[in-house]
Amino acid sequence: MITNEMKRHFCIFDYFLDGEYLKWEEIEYECPVFIAGQRWTVDLEDGTQVTGEIIETVSISENERRIMLRSC
Repeated sequence: MITNEMKRHFCIFDYFLDGEYLKWEEIEYECPVFIAGQRWTVDLEDGTQVTGEIIETVSISENERRIMLRSC
């Protein structure tokens, strides 16, 4: 028997700013849609935030994406 817990949906995002790795993040259920040209803010582990412009989204697997940002 498959339960709702077993069907849990998740996405993993690896964020890069100007070619440098920032962090990875796992999001459950509703995964955001990334659009080239859109500004995106990433919360870093030290409590700071970085905002960049999405230049590309690279599919690594069914559930994992690389989000390539450039400084604004």
